[in-house]
Formats: sequence, C-alpha cells, structure tokens
Amino acid sequence: ADLTPLEHGVIGALVGSIEQAIMRPSVYWKAQLQQQRLTLATALNPRYAYRGLPVSIASIAPVTAVQFASANACLGAMRRAKGDGARGCEPTDVERFASSAFAGLASAAVQSPFQLVEVNQQNNGGAMSTCARKVLDTYGIRGMYRGSSMTFVREGIFCSSYMAMAPILKSRILAQRPELSDNSATMAAAVISGTIGATLSHPADTLKTRLQGSLFDDVKASGPRDLLRKLRENGRVTRLLFQGFAPRVFRIVSCTY
Repeated sequence: ADLTPLEHGVIGALVGSIEQAIMRPSVYWKAQLQQQRLTLATALNPRYAYRGLPVSIASIAPVTAVQFASANACLGAMRRAKGDGARGCEPTDVERFASSAFAGLASAAVQSPFQLVEVNQQNNGGAMSTCARKVLDTYGIRGMYRGSSMTFVREGIFCSSYMAMAPILKSRILAQRPELSDNSATMAAAVISGTIGATLSHPADTLKTRLQGSLFDDVKASGPRDLLRKLRENGRVTRLLFQGFAPRVFRIVSCTY
C-alpha cells in the first residue's frame, strides 16, 4: 500500500536526523569556509566541528518531514486534478520536479530560522536557546529570517536534485545499462544529481550563510544584492561564492545516495 504523507514525513525526519549526525563536520567546514573563518585547529577539533549539532538535528527532523510529506501531498493533488485514471500511475518527470521544488519551498520556511541560530552558534558558541533569545531580543522575528530568500532558492534546487533528478537518472541508467546492479545505478545517479544540485545551489547557500553569520556585525550587507556588490569589490565573485563547495558537494552526494 502507498504510504501516507504522515508516514513519509516520519521516515524523512528519521533519515534526516541520522544523516545530520553523521555528516555534521562537513556542515561546519562548509559554513566556516564560506565566511572565511575556518582554521585547521578548529576544523579538526570535535568541540567545534560538532558545535550546533542539537539545533541542527532539531531542525532537520521537521525540515525533512515537511519535504517528504509536502512532496507526497503535492503529487497526490496533481493526481486528483488529473482524474481517477491517474491514480496508481507513476508520476511524470515534470510532476516529480514540480512536487520536489514545492517541497523545498515549503521546508525553507521552517529551516531558515533554525539555520540562522545554527550559523551564529557555530561562530560564537553558547547555548542554542541563548542565541535564539539574543536574535529575538535584538531584531525580533524578522531577524530570524535574514537570508531566507536565498534559503528558498537553495532548497528548491536541492530538493529537485535529490527527490526528482536522482530517481529519474537511476531509471535512465538502468534502462540503458541493464547489466548494472541496482546499487551501482543508485551511486551513479547520486553522484551526478548531487553534483549538479550542489553546483547550482551553492551560490545561494553561500549568500545565505554570509547574511546569517553577519547578523551581529557592526557593518553588514542589507540583503543578497548588497552582499553581491560587496563581494565584487573584494575580489573574484565566483571564487567567493563557491567557497566551501567541496565539503558541501561531498555531503549532498552522500545523503542523496
């Protein structure tokens, strides 16, 4: 029997929490590289590499739950719109991408405040609750959503890559190379879709991280456009936008697989 949106959500929450706990150092390295703050001493120190893990797990569970549940609900709505004849049929490629992009947008609304707290806790230390209270006391609820437009862009692309592109590529690979094992096709699809998703979404992720991490700076960009202008003034904008790409593409390929 088909799983319900709730069951998809529970599975997503469990898988997301496990992935976050395993891949935590790569998340820290990525964020610190993007902000040009990483040092070898902190990179190899678990006290720093695992800083922010509780808030990360607390956020990733509802985020992945929202992604799986909303994608499933969106697919269900599209099937109902097409009529009874579409029920039980495999979704089309367009439907997969549409539902995955919708899942990314829905989850970004949940994820953005958590990641702002996570990034600032990584930078400054302290308890999760203390950091969240400081943001709310200083900037109110609006401060929690600094950089959220870039979160929406990133999550729409990322979810499309791992929820739509990966299974589509796997099917195409097996159709053209039937001698390959299911595991080999899954791995190939994960590497291709994960690399494409990471490449397309990384500039938005870098802008998001820099905007969130500069929340308490005396001088900071007002938004993505202002930040892009400042990056152009400081050097090669493409190089700066792709800082931290290696640990992020490693993580995305791994979690897609």
